[in-house]
Amino acid sequence: MQKKIFAWAMSMAVAAMITCTGCAQNTNSSGTDSGSSTAQTTTLDDNDTAEAAVGQSLSAIQSGEAGVTTDEDDLCDNYDAFDAEITLEDDSTKVKGNTKAVSVKDNCITISAGGTYRLSGKLTKGQVLVTGSEKVKLYLDGVEITSPSGPALVCTNEKRTILSLAKDSQNTLTDSADNADTEINGCNVSACALFAQDKLTINGSGSLTVTGSSVDGIVCKDDLKLVNGTITVEAAQDGVKGKDCVAMFGADLNVTAGNDGIKSTESNDDTKGFLQLEQGSATVQAGGDCLQAETLVWIADGTYHLTSSGTAVNTETGEANSSKGIHCGGDVEIAGGKLTIDAAEDGVNCTGSLELQAGEVDVTSAEDGIQADGDLTVSGGAVTITTTGTVAASAQDDFQPNNFGGGNPPSGDMPSGEAPSGNPPELPDGETFGSGNFGGNGNTPPDNADNRQNAAASDASAIPAAAMQTIADSSTDAGASAAAAMTTAAEDATSKGIKCGGSLTMSGGSCTIDSTDHAVHAAGTAVFSGTTLEITSDNKGISSHGDLEISGGDITIHSCTEGVESKAEMTISGGNVRILDASDDGLNTGGSDSGSYAMTITGGYIYVNASGDGVDSNSTWEMSGGTLLVCGPTSGGDGSLDADGNMTYTGGTLLALSSKGMMEYPESGCLIATNCNAAAGEQISIVDKNGTVLATLQSPKVVSDVIYGIGDSDSADYTIVTGGTYDGTLNEDGYGEGGSVSGGTEVTANGGTGSMNGGAPAGGGRGGAPNGAPNGGQGGTPPEMPNSNNSGGNIAS
Repeated sequence: MQKKIFAWAMSMAVAAMITCTGCAQNTNSSGTDSGSSTAQTTTLDDNDTAEAAVGQSLSAIQSGEAGVTTDEDDLCDNYDAFDAEITLEDDSTKVKGNTKAVSVKDNCITISAGGTYRLSGKLTKGQVLVTGSEKVKLYLDGVEITSPSGPALVCTNEKRTILSLAKDSQNTLTDSADNADTEINGCNVSACALFAQDKLTINGSGSLTVTGSSVDGIVCKDDLKLVNGTITVEAAQDGVKGKDCVAMFGADLNVTAGNDGIKSTESNDDTKGFLQLEQGSATVQAGGDCLQAETLVWIADGTYHLTSSGTAVNTETGEANSSKGIHCGGDVEIAGGKLTIDAAEDGVNCTGSLELQAGEVDVTSAEDGIQADGDLTVSGGAVTITTTGTVAASAQDDFQPNNFGGGNPPSGDMPSGEAPSGNPPELPDGETFGSGNFGGNGNTPPDNADNRQNAAASDASAIPAAAMQTIADSSTDAGASAAAAMTTAAEDATSKGIKCGGSLTMSGGSCTIDSTDHAVHAAGTAVFSGTTLEITSDNKGISSHGDLEISGGDITIHSCTEGVESKAEMTISGGNVRILDASDDGLNTGGSDSGSYAMTITGGYIYVNASGDGVDSNSTWEMSGGTLLVCGPTSGGDGSLDADGNMTYTGGTLLALSSKGMMEYPESGCLIATNCNAAAGEQISIVDKNGTVLATLQSPKVVSDVIYGIGDSDSADYTIVTGGTYDGTLNEDGYGEGGSVSGGTEVTANGGTGSMNGGAPAGGGRGGAPNGAPNGGQGGTPPEMPNSNNSGGNIAS
């Protein structure tokens, strides 16, 4: 989506400088002074040339180059003189001034000529009707109108109408509960309390209460501008409707609506049908959508409290209506302001593109927090999102069966220690073991294999058992197709924090997300280059179906199933990525479609604490820079590093820890130890021959396996120390560099640079047999055991 900077910004600044004191004095149609009341009027003629000029550029609204502006008429709310002053009273309405322009019949007051009119008084069963072909200004100074039939105020004149609310005045317009659509003076008048066929502006420092007892509150068939004043609308259906647009420039608006709160309905013209919220405030409580537009919702400033209860029902079908905070058939742009949204469905939803440039957005939603079918961009602002909905069965599609790679053991000594006890770890929903090897002969699964395949599938009841077996048993395209078919049924019932149907770009601002579904999800590519993200998720932290790139910003994922996932390629070249608690993989690439799932790390700081694979690439894995710290699994079916293709390390700080798991590692350039015996909470330190700590990491879990990148250096120059006392400073992840360590236990590496044969096994089997011996061969025969086992020794205090 193009950057939307409205062309009217400069004209707004100029308009704000215009004061009403320069307006010419108005006269009545006979040319005589109409009275002594204070007033100001405008100098624009009835052709509204300024408005028409703006309208010429409305065709550019999708690129953000046009909208509506305020002119002198919109801003003037205090008048020197009036064409007529109308005092309303049942069966006794009085008119002072130009009586030819005002007629009274059966409590229906008709204004048929252009000019400025002051209205006051009360009609308990009456109506004010504005007709003719000229612009009319109504100065409401304590008006109360209740209509027994039709709207209380009807403006069918061919030019615009300006309602000015007198200072400190209270004005009310109410229609009857049995009001229905009707025809007046050739116009189709909607069932509402306030109706305008042409443009309508409401300004002033008084208040206006509009009660739509029948259907809607305010209906304008053209541009509706709310400039200032306190406006309260209660409506059985829609609160405020402007067909071509609704624009706020400073009003204080309160809407309670059975269906939609504020909406613009023109769907046949891309230059119309928009909401333009420049300033002011709005509190909306709606049974349906709070803000709804056909082409664009643009928010520049102001304060908005939007609550959608989800109680709206289609009167014809009886089905539930849409119930979103912001709902747009086109684009949404938030360039400022403060929004608080509580929605029964999505917080913000658009079928086009969405851009957040500035402002504060706080969303609580039962479905997606912020959702765009097109591209979604966050370049500034502060976003807080909480989703509370139930994760749909379609989320299981994100875990693909048979995507398990294996690894070859180091050529040195085998790991020491007993085989892990207890059941193997649970697998994520929908994930099953593929063709990997287990134990002894490499072909027979252990007795608890059923536990692995059936573990913790909380939504398993939503998937037929026969279909689940089909997925588990099949490694063919047909099996993948069956899996995809099952996961589309509830695809729309998502509760993601940020959901993007196109490309996702996050280059600035901050987002705090607590979601029951994916926190951040993109159907296309995802690029992170500057946004600060704080994520807590019951599902995935960040996921994309296209390439995922991280080059900057700060990403902290406090809890999740998988931390960061791409179903295509993943590249990390900068920024900070902290995955503090992943119940499955930390970083993951892979998918059911053919294509590259390569994972490349060239820079940045990455910390992963995962119960599944710390880093899992269903293709190649390559690291040439940056810092990667992994506190991996303690299970027998996962490892700190996992790749189906070549695993290549050429540079950067790599320190990966796990415990008696699947042991995979880069093909060269790493120090390997499988004989550690570190308890949870102890530090694992890499020390050079001078006694300097190159890297130390305090592990929250027990550690037996260590991988440390040394490049072309000699492994004999490094020592691995567990425990001891470190005299340096640890960061918030328990990582430090420099300084020295005293005490502790020295562990002799049993694999090092030039002596490894890592990466995916030839047979694609799962390495790390449950008995503790790595197994990567296709046939399942374990490698020859070493002559001795290096158990390590103690360093003197």
